[in-house]
Amino acid sequence: MATIEGPFTVQRILSNNAVIANTVIGQDVILLGKGMGFGRKAGDLLKSPKYEKIYVVPEGVAEQQALSLIEQVEPAVIQVAEDIIELAKMQLGQALHPRVYVALTDHINFTLIRLSQGMEIKNPFISEIEVMYPDEFYVATQGSKMIAEKLGVTIPREEIGFIALHLHAARHNRSVGESLKHSQIINKVIQHIEMQIGPLQENSGLNYTRLLTHLQSSIHRVITNTAIENPFMEHLKKDFSTSYKLARQVGDIIEKELEVVVPDAEIGYLTIHLERIRSKHHQ
Repeated sequence: MATIEGPFTVQRILSNNAVIANTVIGQDVILLGKGMGFGRKAGDLLKSPKYEKIYVVPEGVAEQQALSLIEQVEPAVIQVAEDIIELAKMQLGQALHPRVYVALTDHINFTLIRLSQGMEIKNPFISEIEVMYPDEFYVATQGSKMIAEKLGVTIPREEIGFIALHLHAARHNRSVGESLKHSQIINKVIQHIEMQIGPLQENSGLNYTRLLTHLQSSIHRVITNTAIENPFMEHLKKDFSTSYKLARQVGDIIEKELEVVVPDAEIGYLTIHLERIRSKHHQ
């Protein structure tokens, strides 16, 4: 947690023990301490308040959410989550949606509780997440080292995947649920393809990575109604009929899961990726 000196200007009284205040450089902070809000009013100047906790409210984060967070989560956990977010912004080279401050902190805190109780962290989509979101996964891996160093807890690879999902969602202004849903669909698609062709990740190398990236992009285009053209459809259907049939089955899975229509052009490009993989398997 931050150490910030006064003076502070009271903006709002949250309770007898909590106030929203403003620093001399314009930061919104929450000050917690016994009697901190008692007898205060907006506009009061707090020169050297004896607060027990102080939290700098990130821009875009609701004050009530921030208050709930600092009342329920240990300061060290909040700090390490903020450090991971700052690292992500630097490494990814862009801003993240403000909700990641609350969501990631809450998630890490819940994970630490589960691990302390000996509960296993399961993530059936870890392989897909690592390949589809390599930049986020790298940051999450660095974040796991921060957690180990600052909190003394070693988190498993599966949890690194979930942190990567949070960063990906914040990067693209999506909910974590949406990112997880896409990973779930792609996992289901890969399982179906492997039933027809055989194991992919070990045998297909770069083609496997390209397939996952294509599936991710294809799902995004379908959801956003972004049209693409494929002038080779008839050629693909005729010359790569087996791969086309499998691509059509994949399209059916996506349509069922997302309640959308997958255009023929998308099926065509998926056919090309599947044909590459099939050819590799048959070598």
